[in-house]
Amino acid sequence: MRKLILDGTVIFISIFASFSVENYRESIAEKNILNDAVITLGEEMISNIDYTKEHLNQVKNMHHLNNEIINNYNNISAKEIFTIHSDNPYVHNFTIDGKITYVKKYHAESLLNLLVSWNAWEPEKVFFESMLNSGKLLEIKNKKLRKEIESIYTKQQERVDGMAKATKNNTNLIADWFLDTQNNYNYDISNNKTFNNFKDQKLKNLLKNKEFVLELRINDIENYLQAIQNVVLLISTEYKKLD
Repeated sequence: MRKLILDGTVIFISIFASFSVENYRESIAEKNILNDAVITLGEEMISNIDYTKEHLNQVKNMHHLNNEIINNYNNISAKEIFTIHSDNPYVHNFTIDGKITYVKKYHAESLLNLLVSWNAWEPEKVFFESMLNSGKLLEIKNKKLRKEIESIYTKQQERVDGMAKATKNNTNLIADWFLDTQNNYNYDISNNKTFNNFKDQKLKNLLKNKEFVLELRINDIENYLQAIQNVVLLISTEYKKLD
């Protein structure tokens, strides 16, 4: 009887130990998966930092050109605007490999492109959405870190995107001004000539409103950039790549 009890106890302990070891292994594996996920999210955010710095520079250049037009409104010409943009570019294209090339060659219709370009805000958020949908985001134990990550990808990004769309709405009105002005004539007028010869207080008012929007936009981008840099630093402190 004692032998049976002893054998049963040994079997029970063995099974319990086996379950404990397996649970421990699963726990370690899950922690490693979460660790890798957070590190990958950090890498996505680092990519967004580089993107945001470039985007901020573009918006600052846009503001600079707009401000120069307002300050020299009565005398500035389309040609002078092209020169300012070449020194402070923001209108750009992408090469096949995704690199940015700034526009520095102009023609008679280029002016409208400079005045109505609003530069959309398009940061990466694929991995954040993956973590959100899979529930991995909720597994981050540091509540402060989790809330700041959520804030960056929701409130912060949405605010910057909102100001980008406000810029777009303003530039749509500027495009309407060019079309309405040109529709007053029974012959073709280039955008350069329209600006040089017919710019009025209405257009100036639209540019002044654009200046106000761009100032708010720059402030929001700078706040976003500071916030995302702080979170990346926190991630790098708490999470390390596994060997």
